[in-house]
Amino acid sequence: MSRPQLPALPTIELPAFLEPLKLKKFPLRTFPATYEPPRPTKPTLQVFGPGWEGKQASFDVDCLSMQVYLKFCGVDFDVVHSNEPYSSPKVKLPYLVVPPDHCLYGEQIHHWLQKNEKNKRLEKEAEDIESKAFVTMIEKKLGAALLFTLWLEPLNASELTSTKYFGHVSSPIDKLLAYRKKEEVVQSLLIDRDVLIREEIYQSAADALSALSVKLGANDYFFGSDYPTYLDAVAFAYFHVILAIPQITDSNADKEAKRHATELRNLVLNHSNLVKYTKKMYSTWLK
Repeated sequence: MSRPQLPALPTIELPAFLEPLKLKKFPLRTFPATYEPPRPTKPTLQVFGPGWEGKQASFDVDCLSMQVYLKFCGVDFDVVHSNEPYSSPKVKLPYLVVPPDHCLYGEQIHHWLQKNEKNKRLEKEAEDIESKAFVTMIEKKLGAALLFTLWLEPLNASELTSTKYFGHVSSPIDKLLAYRKKEEVVQSLLIDRDVLIREEIYQSAADALSALSVKLGANDYFFGSDYPTYLDAVAFAYFHVILAIPQITDSNADKEAKRHATELRNLVLNHSNLVKYTKKMYSTWLK
């Protein structure tokens, strides 16, 4: 059975004076964008910054290690202190914008360096494998101690870290973000331990620093290499960030809290060759 045809819709003729309102062409007029963000002409690394000491080095170890490693690899790039991890596809910094429109982060940056034959590896395969083990040790042991120092030592967390990471955010959002970050740090530290014990965390860091001090010796770079590698980038980033954290000078602050706030820094200062290495790396690659 065929469906009955519906009657045609009536047409309404507009009076002549309303003819312009028929909007036969849409949009009526296109205006240029009020602001067109400049397109990068060379690779640009988005990081947290500026650093504790000067504007060159980021205060974040992940950002600083990638920043200095790109320099090791001879990449001509710009650094932008965006302080906005939510601008990243992975909601974290750093990330590298490569013209015309590629956004790289983490292993993607290393793959890009390798593809362009710019990555720096140790010549001996056994040493290259061992260097990766040292990187893992640094990120695990020194990384845990640094997170504890920055976010769980009360003086550092309240007076330094929260402001450095979220000081550009309006109140009270800055405090909410700092609280959430602290909770994330606690959960990350509890992944491979039942409870957080300050002494154990710092002892692990002390053991790692001793091993790194022995491995470096009197050399300019780890494994006696003639050029810096990714291990040097990671080691330098941790040493520099730890040593650059400002010391609390407030006379009203609790003495025990002040001692805890600088405990990790003092562990690095116990190794004169690591301190010398850090200063030389900074003056060579970031000044």
